[in-house]
Amino acid sequence: MLFTRLPEKKYILGIDLEESFCQISYLNTRRFSAGMDPHTFSFVAGREEFNIPSAAFQDPGGGQWLYGRDALNTAAERGLKPLTGLLGLAREEELSRGQKTQAEGASNTGAEGTSGGLHNGGAAAQNTGAAAGSGFYAGLLAGYLRYCLSLLSVEVTPEETEAVTFTTAVMDRTNAAVLKRAAESLYPDLSGVSFEEHLKSFYHYILMQDEEQRRQSVLLLDGWSETELVLSCLSFNKKTKPVVCIPEEYRIPIPEDADGAQMDRTVFDAVRALMREKEFSAAYLTGESLSGGWMKDSLNLIARGRRAFQGDNLYSKGAAFSTLVYLGLAAKADKFFYLSMDALRCNIGMNCLKKGRTVYQPLLDAGSEWYDAAAQIDILLEDGDEIVLSQTSVDTGIPRDIIVKLENLPQRPRATTRLRIRLSMRTANLMKIEAEDLGFGEIFPSSGMRWEQEIDING
Repeated sequence: MLFTRLPEKKYILGIDLEESFCQISYLNTRRFSAGMDPHTFSFVAGREEFNIPSAAFQDPGGGQWLYGRDALNTAAERGLKPLTGLLGLAREEELSRGQKTQAEGASNTGAEGTSGGLHNGGAAAQNTGAAAGSGFYAGLLAGYLRYCLSLLSVEVTPEETEAVTFTTAVMDRTNAAVLKRAAESLYPDLSGVSFEEHLKSFYHYILMQDEEQRRQSVLLLDGWSETELVLSCLSFNKKTKPVVCIPEEYRIPIPEDADGAQMDRTVFDAVRALMREKEFSAAYLTGESLSGGWMKDSLNLIARGRRAFQGDNLYSKGAAFSTLVYLGLAAKADKFFYLSMDALRCNIGMNCLKKGRTVYQPLLDAGSEWYDAAAQIDILLEDGDEIVLSQTSVDTGIPRDIIVKLENLPQRPRATTRLRIRLSMRTANLMKIEAEDLGFGEIFPSSGMRWEQEIDING
């Protein structure tokens, strides 16, 4: 069984957004059958022109912005340079915007003191005009993506699209924020929009292939960067239920003066070292820098005794399969669990009293991407001045308590202090805990006090 059910609309998309291009693959769920791959859109009929250049250009005198190949051609005719690398520009803009917000917030926060790493600074910091003048490159990125989708509309229209997954080489909080903003303008009525890194898209691609490919580990050599090659592997722990997939990644710098023979030897040595530790049943190669015929001994080693595949639309296809999984439509997905390098490796919750019984309230789930992990809960503190969270590692299964002390919490009778607890992840390992005193109605008004603490969940 391929689908658990048919989606309401016909198409699901995978969009691979690189620094230099965008690529779109899609599934027609009405015609799809087991063993088929998603179809990758080519903007030149009859040819495999998958990569829509990431470029924008506007004549110096003003006028409409042009994107993609149109931008490159018009800029060349004018003897001018277009804007390229739109994702990177939007990312830098977002980072600058965040730094400005933090700086303004710091200047507006009346911090009174700290104790034990906790901060009780009264009113929350205000964001005063942090977005003023920002959003230009984010707007260009959204315009470029809209242009890409307009090209796609000869095959797939937005009205027929059920859901979409965006994939990039790195998916962190900044890239996710940039793409979420773009997606909201592109798909205002579409609820099924997801974001992930290339390696997770590759995992979902492998998940939808025949079982023989997952018999042992799976190797991936990525040659899209101009400065390095990325060697990755997916390992499957079949002793667990569900089967846990653990990704690993190794980076191989490309020397500026390296010739083909040197690169071949470098890759050969890196792959051979990895093969001494793991056995591989399948291998994949993707990226423009792997072309040119320089891979000789390294290619022979990679292909020896296993199935090997090469193609430059791997991630957009994988992202289309990801959309299938996120919609809950892939029948085999529940049998596997992907523990990404950016995923939480523990469950975090609280033991709460409910109707006289102690119950566990989950807050952050293992396996979720750290930049998406967030939770909020209002609790009634029974007594004392401490919050106790429960953390359980998926590796060991051993729980431990995380204790947050609320310095100078107003003294009140038992069970008359309401607290609002917020959890978020600053990095894959660093969790931010925020607590706010809500008081207890008119009887005990809120003090307005707030506390913050950052916890290393691997510590």
